[in-house]
Amino acid sequence: MTCRTRTLTACAALAAGACAQLPAVPFHGDTLLDETRAALDTRPQRIELSPAARPTLQRGDTFVFGRSTVTRVAATSAQTLTWTLPDGRSLHSPRDFFAPALSAEHPGYRVDSTIDGDPSALWPLAAGKRVSFGETRRTTWAETGHASEVRRRWDCEVVDARVSFVPAGDFATWHVRCSAFAPKFPLPLQTITWDYAPSLGHYVRRTWFADRRQREVMLSAALPARAATPARIEAVLARLAAE
Repeated sequence: MTCRTRTLTACAALAAGACAQLPAVPFHGDTLLDETRAALDTRPQRIELSPAARPTLQRGDTFVFGRSTVTRVAATSAQTLTWTLPDGRSLHSPRDFFAPALSAEHPGYRVDSTIDGDPSALWPLAAGKRVSFGETRRTTWAETGHASEVRRRWDCEVVDARVSFVPAGDFATWHVRCSAFAPKFPLPLQTITWDYAPSLGHYVRRTWFADRRQREVMLSAALPARAATPARIEAVLARLAAE
């Protein structure tokens, strides 16, 4: 027997002895792989959801995004909402969360939009529904009074129903996607998505592209008007700051 043969024989014997001392633990390979695959799967969890009717938000309804962004319904009319933003500014919008704001003040300029079409035709939300409408957006700079105007076409679609996991909880939502197009340009200038929760009458997640990167806001708390007292809002903000 050569040295190499003796070495291989000895190694085989050692390996056999080691295996004989290992505990007989069953290896459920398929189960472990399935569990790992499920844990790493970040695709939306599709669900069945009834069509969502257009919501009726009330004056005082309050929504907190992130740890400190408080938006509150300041006034309502048959077709519009006025929101109070965190810095005290007001935003005037249609009752359709996916439609552009009708007017908004920004530091140094103001934006006013008129809508050509009927965004509300997307209601009730159901998978596959689509609507297109136009927007004429006028921006006016406070210091100079100069104004510029652009036109956009918005194409909106209800993509699917899914579970949306956000800090405020897990919500059954309709996923809505809207893309804005400039005249005679085939590619979208902007795409915005929302996860709209019928149980709240508001979206719990919003994504958009700005400053060369994808951005996202998620709901941390929702307070109906009767519960949205200053003390309660402060308590919610204190809790979020401490988390």
